[in-house]
Amino acid sequence: MKVKITIVGLGLMGASLAQALKGFKESYITGVDVDSAVLEKSLTEGMVDNATDDILEGVTDADLVIFSVYAKHIPKLLKSCIASLKPGVIITDICGVKQDLYAKIMPVLPEDAAYVGIHPMAGKERDGIENATASLYQNSSMLICPTPASTSEAINLMEEIAKYIGCSRIQQVSCELHDAIIAYTSDLIHIASAGLCIHFHPDMNLAFTAGAFKDATRIADINAEAWTEMLFENQKNVLDCLDVYIEDLQQIRIAVLEKDEVTLTALLNTAGHNKREILTR
Repeated sequence: MKVKITIVGLGLMGASLAQALKGFKESYITGVDVDSAVLEKSLTEGMVDNATDDILEGVTDADLVIFSVYAKHIPKLLKSCIASLKPGVIITDICGVKQDLYAKIMPVLPEDAAYVGIHPMAGKERDGIENATASLYQNSSMLICPTPASTSEAINLMEEIAKYIGCSRIQQVSCELHDAIIAYTSDLIHIASAGLCIHFHPDMNLAFTAGAFKDATRIADINAEAWTEMLFENQKNVLDCLDVYIEDLQQIRIAVLEKDEVTLTALLNTAGHNKREILTR
């Protein structure tokens, strides 16, 4: 059965998803964006079959609407296009925070629509449609967050999409648990990387760097606006993770200050053991 898909927001993630979904269930893909240059590029490069800056036009007759914009915009956008949504439409988003967004979507979600959140664990240091690629989601993970507004059809469709775009690990998880774990695996990691680059030695240059520096700071060139929003939306979980992280750093600092070999070695051994444990999961 041919599926009509509308992607709202053609940045890195949305435009990459449009390309990756080419051929899925004979899909007809419409892209919605406020930037005329983005719309033109998406059409001329064949990323989408149709492009418009009018969300009402864009979601008309769509079987699936995927929001790929900042979470704060989604409830308002959804409310603005309710009149154009067909009965039974499936709504999803690819945002990195789920619990707060779900709470804000529910009051404006049509009764005959289904909603399930997804979070593809993929990306690049650079945003924008110019960095989009169909291979972005290859061998990545897809987290699917069912809600009381989800249907089995909606959940199954998300799993089909995940497999089609190349995700190698697919897991269903509640919105609450998603946000708690992502606070550690994504939010805290971005904070740590950014923190390493807030100050640096004035005399350093690339001659002093190797793999460790590059790996630890790869994501420090961050989309500040997007990450400020995500950290605020997941505030409680982020603060919980930060408190533990700061406490661990304080233990390391004290051990170094006091030249406490036993404590420092134990802390580093624990880190190494836990890293190996993580890789087995």
